[in-house]
Amino acid sequence: MFSKLAGTGLTLALCAGLMVSHAKAETPFQSLTPEAQVAQMGRGVNIIGYDPFWQKGGKGNYTEAHFKAIHDAGFRNIRVVLFTFKHLDKDGQLDPEWLKKLDWVVEMGQKYGLNTILDEHDFNDCAKDAATCAVQLKTVWSQLATRYKDAPNTVLFELLNEPHDALNGEVWNDLFPQVLAVVRQSNPTRNVIVGPTHWNSRNDLDQLKLPEDDRHLIVTFHYYDPFNFTHQGASWAPPEIEKGHDIPFGTPAEIAQINADFDAVKAWSAAHNRPIFLGEFGAYDKAPMDSRVLWTSSVARSAESHGFAFAYWQFSSDFILYDFKTQQWVKPILNALIPPKE
Repeated sequence: MFSKLAGTGLTLALCAGLMVSHAKAETPFQSLTPEAQVAQMGRGVNIIGYDPFWQKGGKGNYTEAHFKAIHDAGFRNIRVVLFTFKHLDKDGQLDPEWLKKLDWVVEMGQKYGLNTILDEHDFNDCAKDAATCAVQLKTVWSQLATRYKDAPNTVLFELLNEPHDALNGEVWNDLFPQVLAVVRQSNPTRNVIVGPTHWNSRNDLDQLKLPEDDRHLIVTFHYYDPFNFTHQGASWAPPEIEKGHDIPFGTPAEIAQINADFDAVKAWSAAHNRPIFLGEFGAYDKAPMDSRVLWTSSVARSAESHGFAFAYWQFSSDFILYDFKTQQWVKPILNALIPPKE
């Protein structure tokens, strides 16, 4: 996902001002049920998180043309991966230049009909120090929620990606309502995404304690099973998985397991009356392509049959869906996510 931003995009980003004000004038915020929101979100993709676009003076690959391409391919949501903590100054204020760039991303999402999820992604920092994380999350969301309070309902907030380690157990159940309360001060009925602990594991859904009186919540989980297949060759994976190669996927039992796992998530969703967003899934690009395609298609079709919106991990870089070098889709993966029309 390391990239450069074309001149037009950079000019828009740096000169945007509060670009969401244009969105406000054209499409005022209207409350939407989370069920309707999930149906509207449909298929999506994670974008832009590790791109130098966010750095001061940084240039990235993303231009307006990429947002149009995402829409034209059939996607209807983008999960914008945000590392906000490093853009806070000593007084706890987000960098104005960084915010203008985010305005541009939001504006592009709205222009091209994409539900735009602002995903706070400082999960590794939060996993080390829950107390510091709590302060920073509330500081960040106070500013972002206020900035986008008049944006259309196609802008959503995700409180934190993959809480784990220091945030496991009751720590997260204590913290996320505090952060949610900050958001609700300026956005009482905007749909907000929150997920369970242990890296947004479906196995922790029963431990997630949601406020019953807030019915504008969408619950997320992430899916990378079987992990030895999806992460084979990945340098950040455990040694035994990093050393893996040519591990296939596709037995009837493996495909059936995906459906069984999603059956369990759907049962939880029905029992708690909370719609589901599969916020991440993907197979690392060192896995055999035919198996990557089958796995991706199996997960996407199962998600859809269970009524989940989804966002593939990720547009570029590893797990690649779009190649910035050639400016082309990786067609086998794209077709697995969005089957060509017959």
